Amino acid sequence: MARQYEFRPAKAAQRMMIVDACRRLTAIAPLAEYQYVGFGGLEFIDFVEFHRGLGVPQMTSIERDTNMQHRLDFNKPYKSIHVLMGEAHDQLPQIDWTKLSIVWLDYTDLLTTDILRDVDYVVRSTQPGSIVIVTVNGAATKVPVPERLSNLRANLGDLVDDALTDKDMAGWGPTEVERSILQATAHAAGRQAHGLPFRQLFNFHYADDAKMLTWGGITTSTSLGRTIDTCRFEDLHFIRTGDEAFEISVPVLTEKEIAYLETELVGTATSLPQIKGIPSTDVKAFAQVYRWRVGTR
Repeated sequence: MARQYEFRPAKAAQRMMIVDACRRLTAIAPLAEYQYVGFGGLEFIDFVEFHRGLGVPQMTSIERDTNMQHRLDFNKPYKSIHVLMGEAHDQLPQIDWTKLSIVWLDYTDLLTTDILRDVDYVVRSTQPGSIVIVTVNGAATKVPVPERLSNLRANLGDLVDDALTDKDMAGWGPTEVERSILQATAHAAGRQAHGLPFRQLFNFHYADDAKMLTWGGITTSTSLGRTIDTCRFEDLHFIRTGDEAFEISVPVLTEKEIAYLETELVGTATSLPQIKGIPSTDVKAFAQVYRWRVGTR
C-alpha cells in the first residue's frame, strides 16, 4: 500500500527539518537553556518533536479555543507543558522572554495585520539567539486569480505593494507577497530592538492541503552576529536566506519503493536512482526530504 508517512507528510518533514536546524543553536547556548513556545493543539506534535529532538525542557502552548481546556490538559504529553488559554496577542505577554526561545507561531489563517503585530512583539521580546517561526495560509491561492490581490489587500491594506497586478498572483504569488511582508516586519523589529535586522533562515512552501508558508529565522545583535555564523545553518540544504523558497513535496510511494530509494540515495553524489513507472520528479522530491520523513528517527 502506498503511503505518505502521515496525514500531513510535508508538514511533518518540515517540522523535522526545523528541529535539525535548531540543533545548531548549541554554538550559542546549551539547548536546555531554551524554551519552546507554540500552538500545540490536541496532539502537541511539535512539542514532542522539540523535546525528543532537542531536549528542550520548558514549553508553553497558547490555545485560543477556551472550550478545549480540559481536553488539552488531558492530552498534553508532558506535565511540564504550560497551557495558556486565549488569543496569542493576549497571552504572549505572559511569557518570560528573558529566556532564549524557540517560538513557532503556527497559524492556519491568512496573514493579517493582527498576526504581524504578534510577529513584531515576539521579535522585539525574544533574546538575541532565539528562533522565531511563522506559518500562515497561502493567501487565497484557492480562489480565482482575479480575486487574490483584493483578498491580500483586505487583510494587509497598504502593506501590499501598489505595483502588484493579477499577473503576480499566479501559483505561489500570494505566498511570496506574504513572505516579503513578514520579512519587512521582522527585520524592522529586530533592527529597532536589537540593533540588527532579523536574520532569515526558513522559507518553506508546502501543500498537504492548502498552500502554506512557513517563514522564520533568528534574532541577532551586534554582539552575537559572529557567534550565529558559527552555527553554520547554511550547511543545511533547506536553509533559505532570500526570496527563493524551499518547496516540500512528498510523493506517494510504497514501502518497497521507499526502501529501495533510500538504499540507493545514501552516498549518491551524481545521479538519482530510478524506478520504472515513477516520474523522475517524484524521485527528486523524495531525495529532498527522505531524511526527515516520519519513521526515520
